[in-house]
Amino acid sequence: MGLPERGDRSRRVPGMIAGGDRSSPTTTSPPGRGHPTHEAVVQPGGLGPRRGVRTAALSALALVALAGLAIGILWTSVGPPDGWVPGSARDSATIRGRISVAPELRGRLAAGDTLFIILRKGPGPPFAVRRISGPQFPVRYQVGPEDVMMGGTPFEGQVTVSARLSRTGGAGPPQSGDLEGEHPGPVTIGVGEVDIVISRVR
Repeated sequence: MGLPERGDRSRRVPGMIAGGDRSSPTTTSPPGRGHPTHEAVVQPGGLGPRRGVRTAALSALALVALAGLAIGILWTSVGPPDGWVPGSARDSATIRGRISVAPELRGRLAAGDTLFIILRKGPGPPFAVRRISGPQFPVRYQVGPEDVMMGGTPFEGQVTVSARLSRTGGAGPPQSGDLEGEHPGPVTIGVGEVDIVISRVR
């Protein structure tokens, strides 16, 4: 068997490109065969992990700010009125107690009666007055700064406390047939219970 001549370049080894021949097509392995191909993943817009964390933190801060605003609006709309103070502070500047009627006078009570609790500091007009319509005895009462007859007068010091049950409901001088009673002796505003028994007829 003879060997081909050296100048014969017509025969080529299968699968090889001879002499830099670029006319012959090359084949690539289809996906899933041969060596796997790795593709680089590029995040759109250049967003990285740090930027994602920063965005989440800003969103959380925005939610906290909105929650604070909502609480402020709710407190303004349903919160206590102007001038409100805690119960302990209000109680320290009040006269409070219970008013009852002596057994022998209970038959004189009527549905349209008006009860006046009157505080005085010596002779002259009352210092403070609380009015209660249609009382149901025994009655719990409280007199405070809002009941002072002259606005701006400090609600403090010693006072005498009396109660009058009026048939007419008038705030003027006592009338014949009114029922009356008082606490024995002066009391200091804000100290203890001041109970009264209505025990006489004017």
